[in-house]
Amino acid sequence: MMFSNRETIDLFEYLCTQIKKIGIQSVHGVPGDFNLVALDYVEKCGLTWVGNCNELNAGYAADGYARINGMSALMTVMGVGELSALNAIAGAFAEYVPVIHIVGKPSRQAQKNRLCVHHSLGNGDFNVFDEMSRRVSCLTVNIENVETAPSLIDEAIQTCWIQSRPVTIYIPCDMFRIPIRCEKLHIRPVFGRHMPPDDVRAHEQLIDTAMREIQQATNPVILVGGYGIQHGAKADLDEFLAQVDFPVFAAGSGLGIVDSSLPRFAGLYVGSWSDERVLSMMKPADLVICIGNIQSDLTTSGFSGVIDHTRSIEIQRTKTTVKGRVFDYVHVNSVLRAFAAKLRTSSTESVCVDASQHNSAHSFVGNNTQGPISSVEKISLFKSGLQILTSLQKSVNPFPYLWPKVTGEMEYLSEKSTSITHDWFWTSLGKWLKAGDIILTETGTASFGIWNTTLPPDSIFIAQYLWSSIGYTVGACEGAAQAVRDSANPTRRTILFIGDGSLQCGCQELSTIIRQGLTPIMLLTLSVSFVICNNGYTVERLIHGEKQIYNDIQPWDHRLLPAVFGAAPGTYQTHRVESTADLEALWRSASFTNCSFLQLIELCVAQEDAPSNLVALARSLHERNA
Repeated sequence: MMFSNRETIDLFEYLCTQIKKIGIQSVHGVPGDFNLVALDYVEKCGLTWVGNCNELNAGYAADGYARINGMSALMTVMGVGELSALNAIAGAFAEYVPVIHIVGKPSRQAQKNRLCVHHSLGNGDFNVFDEMSRRVSCLTVNIENVETAPSLIDEAIQTCWIQSRPVTIYIPCDMFRIPIRCEKLHIRPVFGRHMPPDDVRAHEQLIDTAMREIQQATNPVILVGGYGIQHGAKADLDEFLAQVDFPVFAAGSGLGIVDSSLPRFAGLYVGSWSDERVLSMMKPADLVICIGNIQSDLTTSGFSGVIDHTRSIEIQRTKTTVKGRVFDYVHVNSVLRAFAAKLRTSSTESVCVDASQHNSAHSFVGNNTQGPISSVEKISLFKSGLQILTSLQKSVNPFPYLWPKVTGEMEYLSEKSTSITHDWFWTSLGKWLKAGDIILTETGTASFGIWNTTLPPDSIFIAQYLWSSIGYTVGACEGAAQAVRDSANPTRRTILFIGDGSLQCGCQELSTIIRQGLTPIMLLTLSVSFVICNNGYTVERLIHGEKQIYNDIQPWDHRLLPAVFGAAPGTYQTHRVESTADLEALWRSASFTNCSFLQLIELCVAQEDAPSNLVALARSLHERNA
């Protein structure tokens, strides 16, 4: 351990050391008198302090950082800071994002004497806010004793990783410098980014039960969401999907999680808004293996695409449900590994058929002349047929694909310059995106328009389809870009798509992006902000109040914002795009595409224009609200 030659280590230094050990390199937050002494340790321990404009944006930024890095840390003060960040923490809890929220509290003596301290309610109750945070944290710990502090800190960090949800650590300001004897730390187990062992009995029963359901199914499919999967389980998911021989779909939240080049990838499933070819494959499915998916109204076409538990296996971070039967204390990565091993074994044990004797998978499956066959035999025949088809026609995808493939050089197909519409923009965007891009879409037109975009390989997609907090992506963009800078591949582009109304909810964090980008190392943090200008809250207009003033906003000249927030000349570019020809010319520009500095683009669309699927969603939301 890094303090093995020392007699003591200060309490907050220990916390920073453990945070860094788990892979966090930057800490977000806002300074306040109850955490100022703690902040002295951040840089001392080799961490970067990212001071945000307010605690809400800091929480959003910590969320975005965690979605790229795997975990993040956020520091606030009790009460005013903690509650300001609670909206963001609640979103991270709802969407399975692991954030370590460290809250500085008044001294132990002040709490014991129930003093009327600022940032409190004035009634001497210093635990009232703990109760609020506890409801949106998978664990909250109060550090009150130096002897138990290390174990509580380690438990919180490990729980954050295992559950992939926020934890809250409360520390009185008079304890930051209290020394911990290092000799007591030497016997502590080493922890890291790993999951605990499964409950053996539950694991065995689950795998037996689930495999029996898979073997008995005649039309199984897989549906992958984006909750609790990206970190700690992505490699196991990829291996599992490589073994399956039935259709794989992405849920709205699962964009970018599934490699769209997989032979079995069949497209995006979002209930009744899905492509007809996707619906034709989902409708006869008698078993849906859901991985990391949450069936919210926004990703199921207003609940039109909800999959009943009686025909599903739902694999989540720390439990799996098989047709309503819950198996606790089994973890997503071990479950996926076991499934992959079973399918691999099943494949090698299946009867080998000489491909040269058959012209196609259809003729192979159709040549059965032995009368009725069992479900297990059907699956074996189906798999063998697909294997033959793949060996004979490797370039042919046996399943339809929702979006057009993007291959070779970019082709710009606009015959003439026209006004930009959402439907044109999102279907055209894929030809400009690159492998490895970090793509953020704000709640509203962007989050639904992106469903019509082909995402490139190795991209990471960030959106809030469950919590849907307006303005979230401005802070999340800063956090994601910071995580990219901290990563082994710091040249990836971070691209944000946000409406003008949402930008006004969190625009201050643009100044943090600029401040961090002014240092030479931050020149590698690549950010592009597409501001979709349509004069206000389009989603709300579609739901109710198309012409009402409460859905209007004050227009901004967004191109002036970088200068207002202190960006030096030559460190950024701004653009105003009003036609398809303007945008395609921008996409052709090498300096824009390489994006070595901040770019801000105003993308002008008509106020009444919106992605077609969002129009349908708004109609269903209006009817349900009424």
